[in-house]
Amino acid sequence: MTKKNILLIIGLILFKFLGISQTKKDTNGYNYYTQGNSNRTVAEWEPAKGTMIAWPLGLPYKLIVELAKDNHLYTLVADDSARNEAIKWYTKWGIDKTHNTFIYVPLGVAAWWTRDWGPTAIFTSDGKMKLGNDNSLYAPPHSAFGCPDSVYYTVTGTSEIDDKAIIPLGKGLHTAVLDLPFICTGGNFLTDGLGTAFSTCILPKENKLQGILESQFFKLSKDLQGINNFHIISNFEKEGIQHIDCFMTLLDEERMLVAEPPADHELYGIYENIVQNELSKLKTVYGRPYEILRLKIDRYDGEKLTSYINSLIVNKTIYVPLFQIKGDSIALQTWQKAMPGYTVKGFEFALKDEQLLADGMKEQYPSGYGWKGYDALHCRTRAIWDNEMLFITTKRINKIVDSKNQNIVYTTIIDYSKQGLVEEKNLLFWRILGETNWRVAKLNSTENPNHFFYEIPYHKRGSTVEYYISAESKSGKKETQPRTAPLGSYKFTIE
Repeated sequence: MTKKNILLIIGLILFKFLGISQTKKDTNGYNYYTQGNSNRTVAEWEPAKGTMIAWPLGLPYKLIVELAKDNHLYTLVADDSARNEAIKWYTKWGIDKTHNTFIYVPLGVAAWWTRDWGPTAIFTSDGKMKLGNDNSLYAPPHSAFGCPDSVYYTVTGTSEIDDKAIIPLGKGLHTAVLDLPFICTGGNFLTDGLGTAFSTCILPKENKLQGILESQFFKLSKDLQGINNFHIISNFEKEGIQHIDCFMTLLDEERMLVAEPPADHELYGIYENIVQNELSKLKTVYGRPYEILRLKIDRYDGEKLTSYINSLIVNKTIYVPLFQIKGDSIALQTWQKAMPGYTVKGFEFALKDEQLLADGMKEQYPSGYGWKGYDALHCRTRAIWDNEMLFITTKRINKIVDSKNQNIVYTTIIDYSKQGLVEEKNLLFWRILGETNWRVAKLNSTENPNHFFYEIPYHKRGSTVEYYISAESKSGKKETQPRTAPLGSYKFTIE
């Protein structure tokens, strides 16, 4: 071997070593996510086993069929009579019994709204998943625009039955329950899965009604849910329950989708003020402004606004409520454009077309339509997450870079099955936009066993590079980031 070759090999070794030492220290504090000794509340788009709904149904039966077909259905029933009735209808609708699991829980007047009273999924610092059991009120308070405005109840009392349903639900799912001694209504809580959460300002006031001061609420949320950054935004309804899942949703760690009313609607200025003066000033866990996408909503039944934003993401499918107007098709197209590779499905809910309705549906929805602007598909469904998921989060490269940029992808991979990662399967795939074949590279490891990186060695001006992460656990689980890769991928352009 020549002296020149020896020097070259030494140089390559030093380059690799220096590359690791530069990135493993995470000098700006934003390269990687680290759970550490904190709990971690799961984000909606993370790996799920299926979807939880309550019987009798407050949902269109065609949606139930799709939920069972796409993943797995978890049907909550109060007793054998309800279970037998569900079996009869599921058989009629062609739902494979192996795609459904019945769980016995006491169901009260709030049973339809599994989002609001149902559990969050929280991974404790030892890597075990628990069901977050917060205090749930059947009648969430109403408030006007102003955060200082008083809150009030249109219906008095709570449903103690639904509030106590999480304990038997945990037994049915063979999952431990973590008590959350505060109110964290599901429809008014969004999280990125990395310690950041969003709610409207009615939530701290709702807790105050229960004797929990705002400072106490934030501390409890940090200690038990792992929420380090709790963003409280202004109310957006003229008068209502102000649930954030009817205003916006998180698409991933760094993107959000926010509803946009018609420019001549009375709420247009309210929505835009929140976007421009609140959301646009926030930063992601990776230290960058959020990418804010917009979803046009439209009038229905007079001045009421459609709740296309109140959609459900379960694994690689998005379920969208439709309102039988022209805006439906635009909403579906917007969702599809925002989430490449996902299957987007829309569902109407005219009560006259339903083969089965729970008692009280017609009284609750006197217009004859089962979706409302503040109560739609997301409100009545909730994922059952995978307690042994393979979790990936990635700090992607900025969308626009110069030719001298170090195009380093940083990623965190946590194997909650605890069986270990398949080292040679921690990969980054990349190619120039327009190419057919992907280049494949093994991710570089760091001192932290959950942190990896890779520098994409391409710097030609005018090019767009697309890439994605892939990992595999010894448990047999495989995941990509984005989850729909290679149909969905990250991209950056060199200028």
